[in-house]
Amino acid sequence: MADIRKTLISKFKPQNAYGNFGAFIKKISINGFRGMDKLDFEIEFPITAISGTNGSGKSTIGQIAACGYRKPATDRIYKRHYVKDFFPKSVHLDPTPFTDSANIIFNYATNTQQSQTLTIARKNVEWSGYKRQPERHSFYVGFAAYIPKIERRGISIYNSKHLVLTKIREVDDSIKQKVARILNSYYDKIYFQGISAKEKSNEIGVVSRYGYSYSENNMGFGEGRLLYVVDLLENEPDNSLFILEEPETSLHGDAQYQFVKYLMDVVSRKGHQIIFSTHSSTMLEALPPEGRKFLIRDKNGVKILNRISAYRARSILANGFEKAISICVEDVFAKSLLSEIIRTNSDLELKSIQIAPIGDKLAVATMVKQMNAMGIRTIGIRDADVGKDDSKMLYSFPGSLPPEKEVFLDKQVIVDLNNKYSFDVEEIFKLTPDLNHHDYSKELAKEASTTKEIIEIDGIRSYLESRSNGYFDDLIKSIKDNL
Repeated sequence: MADIRKTLISKFKPQNAYGNFGAFIKKISINGFRGMDKLDFEIEFPITAISGTNGSGKSTIGQIAACGYRKPATDRIYKRHYVKDFFPKSVHLDPTPFTDSANIIFNYATNTQQSQTLTIARKNVEWSGYKRQPERHSFYVGFAAYIPKIERRGISIYNSKHLVLTKIREVDDSIKQKVARILNSYYDKIYFQGISAKEKSNEIGVVSRYGYSYSENNMGFGEGRLLYVVDLLENEPDNSLFILEEPETSLHGDAQYQFVKYLMDVVSRKGHQIIFSTHSSTMLEALPPEGRKFLIRDKNGVKILNRISAYRARSILANGFEKAISICVEDVFAKSLLSEIIRTNSDLELKSIQIAPIGDKLAVATMVKQMNAMGIRTIGIRDADVGKDDSKMLYSFPGSLPPEKEVFLDKQVIVDLNNKYSFDVEEIFKLTPDLNHHDYSKELAKEASTTKEIIEIDGIRSYLESRSNGYFDDLIKSIKDNL
């Protein structure tokens, strides 16, 4: 996993990118579309995931990107996308999907150090500026791009008396293996059966496994859509652009993760560029930071958080206004410690508090600022060695060391753990002098033949019992003052 990410980052470096990906879109500047103005969407990785709450503008960016290329002169069948296709304007229902001065500035990679910049703008009633765009196939895979044939009455089993089977298109074994790996489900055979009915023609996916066959008429939506997308990515020309709308739809968690791994593989092999919208933190986590974007819309418009962590994205997407307060901490251990402090040292109800591990001290500070700007009441509690800044709603755990050291180097904690697990904490740490404090619980768990989570909760509870009454009062007060 890490290798393919590093490989793609290397392939996407300025000196290598054009040779690997052709005239890909490097940046899109959006002015005057659906509340987006002076918005710069920069591409830092060949696969870009756009996340955000509903209505933040994910689809708008994808639709605009799909309009970034001319039709290849050698392809007479392919139909390109235009701005008018995605932004219909009507007097009664949609009078202002874009302003009178709306424009899009595309920035493309070239085989020189200079980028190619082109502007699409509206003159009178028509959009202009398309002619100088680079040629490339661009595919917009929205929800309507794949509709099971059973839902298309003109071509489905509903017209079985008119249905004629035509040519079979075999699927390469490598595609079968890729679909199987993503879904963790073995297939004996996959192919597409040509069909026609009442002068309409199409093809329908068919799979065989466990001794029986079925077509997409009897597939789940996730299975059928995945087969459609993988087939598209593998068989369309190299260096194509693909816009995918929420590809996690109807895929279980591991399939989402495996699908992103597959996307990185196909991009590396075929030089595609992919932009997809998502609400899945699992899919975000599978990508490197360079491939993650998060949109925030408020009364001032839309802004982009670049290189957002999956933790940060999940915190925003899951939180909303459901909790009385959100608390950002640095990591999972800090979350466990704070949860137990609140549970045992206050009358606050944990179910009313959202505690989210965000990242390092800077990530916590940034997240607190952004969440409060969105109107979501949020504070940060960082490690004791960082300190606090009340003016920025940033507080800290008591003590002077990172939480792991405060807990596992505490004398009473050492005694309690030694007694329970019949080992010597101090001796274990002496034998591993270079051990990072984030790995204390993992090392102790190995010696105790248990899990790090159990060691952590044992250590935390012993630590809390060893603290005098009032030790955590300032921390609790900081939380209550912000409720």
